[in-house]
Amino acid sequence: MPLAEARAIAPHLNTRLADPQGDAAALQQLARWFVRYSPLVSVDGLDGITIDATGCAHLFGGEEAMLSDISMRLERAGIYACISMAGSIGAAWAMAHYYGQNTVVQPGDDQAIISPLPVSALRLDKKTILSLNRLGLGTIGSLLTLSRPALARRFRGARSKQVADLLDQIDKVVGKKAEPIAPLQPLPSWQVRQAFLEPISTPESIEKAVQALVADLAIILQQSSLGVRKMTAVAYRVDGTVSSCSVGTSRPNRDPDHLMELISEKLAYIDAGFGIDLLLLKALETEALAPYQLGDERQSSLKSAMELMDRLTARLGDRAISRLSHHQSHIPEQAQHLVAATNQNLHWKEYPTTSLCLHRPLRLLLRPEIVDVLAEVPEGPPRRFRWRRVLHQVMKAEGPERVAPEWWHTPHGYSRDYYRIEVESGARFWLFRHGLYDVPGVRPAEAVVPQWYMHGLFP
Repeated sequence: MPLAEARAIAPHLNTRLADPQGDAAALQQLARWFVRYSPLVSVDGLDGITIDATGCAHLFGGEEAMLSDISMRLERAGIYACISMAGSIGAAWAMAHYYGQNTVVQPGDDQAIISPLPVSALRLDKKTILSLNRLGLGTIGSLLTLSRPALARRFRGARSKQVADLLDQIDKVVGKKAEPIAPLQPLPSWQVRQAFLEPISTPESIEKAVQALVADLAIILQQSSLGVRKMTAVAYRVDGTVSSCSVGTSRPNRDPDHLMELISEKLAYIDAGFGIDLLLLKALETEALAPYQLGDERQSSLKSAMELMDRLTARLGDRAISRLSHHQSHIPEQAQHLVAATNQNLHWKEYPTTSLCLHRPLRLLLRPEIVDVLAEVPEGPPRRFRWRRVLHQVMKAEGPERVAPEWWHTPHGYSRDYYRIEVESGARFWLFRHGLYDVPGVRPAEAVVPQWYMHGLFP
């Protein structure tokens, strides 16, 4: 109906401009709030949310009580919704969109209840729905009474994909074919929860509740010989919004005191709003953690160092504490990368002790710096060079040590020739020439003039 016609019928009609992006964001936020009922929640189209409540309904007193609780909370938030619970996602979708009232379909009653619904409840395209109506198949029940060969004969001349989609949707609505959903959040390895009869809002009550959840989670991890690497506390507020905070550890840990000390640094980020009625503590990442002998000085020292790193990371941020990680590359400045200390286990691996590594300087410049070099021959070592406005006379030179980059990153001919240089003052430097004067297959006019760089200093 056009807006002008609607206003003519109802002059006091309240209208607003459409905001598809805002509606999608609000639906996404509402779906996150539904994680309080099940970890398997996904957005369904532009106006729906799908929840896999398998094994979760008993936490709320059963299917009827769970549906009633969802309906009551949505009504308090001013959200009108039609909710249905069935044995398959297809049947629940059909009931929610076409039945007109909240209902729980008991096992075995699916076909009897969905049979009177129109074929559009099968989530078919418009062309298939029109074809079914022309054939006199207007309800789901009329399709279920036909055998598959008979249904295929009715669609004689139709595309095979259209028939396959129809049969596929029929199997989904009656539960013969599984229909997995893509959850909004990764499933936690373990999860503990605490619901409150009266909403809590003070920092002290929140910290006390989280401390109890951390103790429960530590017991579960100990029984499973696991340690947590990433943990998230999620607070569900009475106004239908969600607040959360996360912490990570540099190695698997299940010490409740240490975990509580980490997460207490982040609890200030949880805004209680008008009150919190549910708290979840999720162990998103876990690893095997075998018990160690008490009194082992090496293990105790490593544990203390890792816990200190965890506390600094929780207080200063994930990127504030980093470490060097070895990287397989012949380019010296790319042989190590800085990574977050909590990204992976901290194992101090020795750099490969080859004969080449023994002749590398201990100190590298942050970036190679250009130097002016005078050499006797183009491919030979330098005789004099100027670096940072200081002229150096070369007394001894050793090399070259040719380092070629990865061929898929750098064109052919951009290798490096490194030289170990000693000057008159006794200082020793590490210089390299980037590029070659004579590149096979490249004409001299197209060749790039090599450039000298200072890269490191020897002690």
